[in-house]
Amino acid sequence: MQLSDVINVTVQAAGPLTSIFSLLAAVLSGIAAWLSYRLTKSIRDELKSDELIVAGVLEHPRLSHPDHENCVLQTTLFNKSKRKCVISKVQVFDVENSEISVDWAESIDHCGNPQDRGQLIGIVDKAVLYIRRHDGRAFRNAVVHVTNTFDNKPLILTYEMEAGWQEYFARS
Repeated sequence: MQLSDVINVTVQAAGPLTSIFSLLAAVLSGIAAWLSYRLTKSIRDELKSDELIVAGVLEHPRLSHPDHENCVLQTTLFNKSKRKCVISKVQVFDVENSEISVDWAESIDHCGNPQDRGQLIGIVDKAVLYIRRHDGRAFRNAVVHVTNTFDNKPLILTYEMEAGWQEYFARS
């Protein structure tokens, strides 16, 4: 027997053994990748589970001129998460589901005009959201959609005018 015959036999025997180890390594690598994905998804879901924005009641702010406050709504937004939330869009709809043109901001002047309107509002703990109609008319009944970075669906708030005011506007 020659040395070339011994090498040839060794290579032929190692061929199936190498392919078995390669297959086993590929399967183990796939299992490790799947487990890593599951762990990452679990951690992300746990971090997002506490992302919650809670809104107070929509109401008119107390301004120096009563006619100005009827076209402005305010609400306090509370961030229950440890992460900062950003309000990126506010839409207001009337009872017929027609969009009302509004400005929104985190602060207003003494007449109810939004300051730095339409900018992003970052909420660490809490923030006050002011909404003012462009046409200056009083809010009667409205649905407010607040889009934030925590959820794909907007936070929906409803404003209904008090009965006494409805009677006042019905007479005028």
